[in-house]
Amino acid sequence: MLALIAGLTAGLAGSDASAAAADGVDAGSEVSELIVTARKREERLRDIPTAATAFSADQLRNMGGVADVQSLVSNVPGVNFANTSNPVTSEVSIRGSGTSRATAAESGVGLYRNGVYIGGGYQGGRTFSKSDFFDVQTISVLRGVQGALYGRNAVGGSINISSARPDPARRSGYAQVGVAKNERREGELVVNQPLTDSLALRVGVDFMRQDKGDFYNPVRKQYFDAQKSDLFRAQLGYEQGPLKANLLAEHSADMLPGLMYQIYIRPGVNATYPKGLIDDKYRMSWNFPNTAKMRTNYFEFVGEYDFGSATVTLTSALRQRHSQNAFDRDASSQEFQDAAIAAGLITRPTDVNLGGLTVGYARIFFNDIHIVGDKIGRFSWLVGAEVYDLDDEADIFLTKTPTGTTAASLSPGTHQEVSNSFRSAAAYASAGYDLTDNLNFTAEGRYTRDHKDLVSQRLDIGTGAPSGAGFSLDDSTKSDNFSYSLTLAYKYDDWLTYAKLGTAYRAGGFNLSQGDPRAPIAIPVSYRDEDTTSFEVGLKGNLTRNVFINAAAYRNNVDNLVVQADNGCFVGSTVCPAQATPFVYNAGTARQYGVEVELTARAEIAGGVALLNAGVSRQGGKIRSGPDKGKTMPQRPDWTGSFNLNYRRPIAENLTGFFNIKGSFRDGGVQEIEQTPPLYGYQIYDARVGVERDGWQAALYMNNFANENYMVFEGPSARRWNLPQTYGAELTYRW
Repeated sequence: MLALIAGLTAGLAGSDASAAAADGVDAGSEVSELIVTARKREERLRDIPTAATAFSADQLRNMGGVADVQSLVSNVPGVNFANTSNPVTSEVSIRGSGTSRATAAESGVGLYRNGVYIGGGYQGGRTFSKSDFFDVQTISVLRGVQGALYGRNAVGGSINISSARPDPARRSGYAQVGVAKNERREGELVVNQPLTDSLALRVGVDFMRQDKGDFYNPVRKQYFDAQKSDLFRAQLGYEQGPLKANLLAEHSADMLPGLMYQIYIRPGVNATYPKGLIDDKYRMSWNFPNTAKMRTNYFEFVGEYDFGSATVTLTSALRQRHSQNAFDRDASSQEFQDAAIAAGLITRPTDVNLGGLTVGYARIFFNDIHIVGDKIGRFSWLVGAEVYDLDDEADIFLTKTPTGTTAASLSPGTHQEVSNSFRSAAAYASAGYDLTDNLNFTAEGRYTRDHKDLVSQRLDIGTGAPSGAGFSLDDSTKSDNFSYSLTLAYKYDDWLTYAKLGTAYRAGGFNLSQGDPRAPIAIPVSYRDEDTTSFEVGLKGNLTRNVFINAAAYRNNVDNLVVQADNGCFVGSTVCPAQATPFVYNAGTARQYGVEVELTARAEIAGGVALLNAGVSRQGGKIRSGPDKGKTMPQRPDWTGSFNLNYRRPIAENLTGFFNIKGSFRDGGVQEIEQTPPLYGYQIYDARVGVERDGWQAALYMNNFANENYMVFEGPSARRWNLPQTYGAELTYRW
């Protein structure tokens, strides 16, 4: 694939780009002129002294849109998606920032929607929801520590999704319908309606139904990956003179793919399964429901006033997230076990009624106010303050068959009630000074104070009495952090070089679930903040008028590295025959390093215009002290890469044809801190082709068209697989 990228790059870079682009944009215009607010002020992407990738609405449409985090990160080097097959517990990682799937740990990446921090919470707090990717204006991904301006958890970087806003200047919108494999149907409608010269309304709806899937449960006659979603959004925007204001209200309800995994026990590993036991990876016989659901309400107000010498922006938002995750802890059923016993694969019956259900509710209240001053001579400045308030509640039900003679064996299971709160306040500032016409020095700093509280108890479902030692928790933590960034940037013609020293932290917390009391590994109640100091150098600029390159190299020193392990339970275990409970702990100090290169090129080829975006990253590092000294950090690939090639060409009067090919790859690394199993590599390719005329567009697409099959997770007795090839068609009208 690297050879393909190199060949495409050479062809584009060597082509004449003087004619008009087929998409109506001058092919001779410079690339990477996109305006973003990565540093809380409007700047061109090419002028930001940090490794950054951004996508405009047009770019996203050309790729066929971005439906979820995985499809987004496949376009950005140095980014990895930790896929649990369940969007409620999956998460994104940048530059090896730690992942803590299915725990209450904070994300290692700052997750923002319109500048609002939306991360946090036991379920769904380490990724975006489907509604966040609806009707998007821009998406920006900043790689590297961003703690000075973004604060908590922006260790690997930050992602900000900016929604399209009401426009009082013109009436516009779009309608789209689509059908796809597995009886998937989806429809979107967005209408932007000016009400007066200064007031506009923008409303949108999205409905999706997918009745079938690729992973099937014959016992319950259920598709694990069937889905449906409903989304409603309304915005009212006002713009008059120096005042801008926008009010947004949104509701979404999603049924998502559930947690699905294949039983895979090798022969000779377990006495209960001496010949091994392997279930079909696409047909899993479970007797408990396997569903994931999420309902989100989101309210946001943004007000901006330009005083002439400075602009003040106030952002206030409320996000409510209700989630539900049901799964089968033994990944089995009576029918499946009876067949396995008859075949001589199981020597003794096990409990097939180990069920699990987690119900969560998170309320996030976020407020930010900042003032950006106009440049005074050589001096620029920014000051701001932020308050983040999270209330998170979770109910964890673990059921089993009540058999035996003791009180514990006669119990039908347990119910753990968890209440977790996170209060955080911060003040930040940025000051820049032009030492010369080409050389700038910028200092940024942020002081944050965090306070976390946890109350938890586990009760017997049958009696209501406390169940198990170590599950009655009442604890709190307080921490102070000062994160900073010092950047020296030099601009010469079309080139920007920079050197940056910065820090960030990932908030510590609690392990909410102590797991099965039979587990061989005890789970600690809490863990400390992770602190990272990073040094980065970078270069970005035009190799030619239409070839833009962005390169960066970095080294991170990490204290109190946060990693994930599990309690040693697994299906088939003679000690604890249940699904493993993951937990988080501090592994010691670590050093990470990496190099990233991105390239954007455009050229006129055969009467049309081609645009290529390509990137590759190399990452490395080891844990340098503590009980895991010498180990590689988990969920950090050695190599990642991507490319996206879009070509548009007139084929008849008022008729334009196009195709888009997107590819991504991953290689090297390990899944868990135990250094096994490997982080399985892949090469995934998506294709899209179509025509458009007078606002109409018809397109066919095929994702994973080579039908690449790889494991997204492997445990002692379970494997999870990626989704196979999908395909569909879309019809869109824009006005």
